[in-house]
Order: sequence, then structure tokens, then C-alpha cells
Amino acid sequence: QLVAMAMCPGDTTEWDDIQRKFGNFAPLKKETPQREIDRKMAEAAEKYDPLEGRTVQELDAAEDDVDEDVLAKYRRQRLAELKKVQASARFGELRHLCRKDFVREVTEGSAGGQWVALLLYVDSSYACQPIMRPWEEAARRFPAVKFMKGVASEIIPDFPDSMTPTVILYKDQDCVKQIQGLDDWGGGRCNVDIVEWVLSELGVVETELEEDPRAQAPGST
Repeated sequence: QLVAMAMCPGDTTEWDDIQRKFGNFAPLKKETPQREIDRKMAEAAEKYDPLEGRTVQELDAAEDDVDEDVLAKYRRQRLAELKKVQASARFGELRHLCRKDFVREVTEGSAGGQWVALLLYVDSSYACQPIMRPWEEAARRFPAVKFMKGVASEIIPDFPDSMTPTVILYKDQDCVKQIQGLDDWGGGRCNVDIVEWVLSELGVVETELEEDPRAQAPGST
């Protein structure tokens, strides 16, 4: 006598049913009806919010595709979240770095997604002066970022004075970016808004600024 066998996954035969009844086969998994799958997919689609979790800059970039009132609502919500994070931040002041503390303060200090922004400078260098005060102001403005400064030759032996100022950005114990000179910071026109803008472009901070302040700084063309 031939025994009927199920040929496709999910198919069943009388033989299978008998064996299942006596506990010889594992019970069939209950299949979810298609209408239930459709209902869950519809619910997920309704709950999906393409603006959720966007940065302020990303919200600004979406202004041509999203209703203005909706965009303004999300922008206010995101800025409120940022202010809450800043209020509970650990830093808020510019810290001086010594060479012996580099690994602890910068490399290890950037673990867990923590941004560390280090400015290498020379006291007697005219080229470094325009960024010194804005860097300190940025430290107060963004207390969630660990802003530091250190004399270049003390941090890195034989570091050329001509390469200062140099900004080194660390995150997750890796050097993410190095910015040498003042060109990216607006040159002699550097101010805290420019520092904010440049760091926001690199993902270090989020900004409420809507336009690049380097185009508005005194002396710009």
C-alpha cells in the first residue's frame, strides 16, 4: 500500500494527521492568516514616521517636501530634545590637555560615542589667535562635547608651529578628522557660530543655524 507523502511545506496528508494525533510528528505551526498579515502591515505603515529621529539639518533639508507646519513642529521637538541633552551634559568648559593625559582624556575619553574636540595651538602664533576665544565659547555652548586645547609641541613632540592651529576630532577611540589651519574656520573672521557650523557639518553637534555664517561674517565676499 502506498503511503501519501506531503510534497510541499505546509501540506498535510491523512497519514501525517494520524501520526500527529499519536504524537509521532511535531504539531503543525499555526499559519497567520493573510488578512492578519495585511492588517499588521497597514498598522506599521500608519505608525511609520519618516521625520522621526531626523537631525535639525536633515529637517531643514526636507522643507521642500514637507508641510511647513509639520516641519516646524518636528524642528521644535528636536531642538527641545537637544536642549535637554545639553542640560544634563558633563562638560561645558574648555579643558587644557597635557601629553601624559592624551590617551586617557582623548582616546579613551571618546569611547561610547563621545565626541572629543582637541585644538592644538601655539601661544605666540598670530594664526592661532582668531580661533581661541570661539573655541572656548563653543565649549560652553555645547556641553555634551568634550572640548580641549593643548600646546601642539607639548602634545606631539616636534609638531611644526606652521601647522597650527590644528583641530583633531575623536569618537569611539578613533581619530575621525583633522583640520589644519584657519581656512575652514573662516580665517581671521572666525567666530563661535562658524565653529558651530563646521562641527555640525561633521556631525559633532547639531545646529539651529540655517545658513553658513562664513558667508555673513564681516569681510566676506
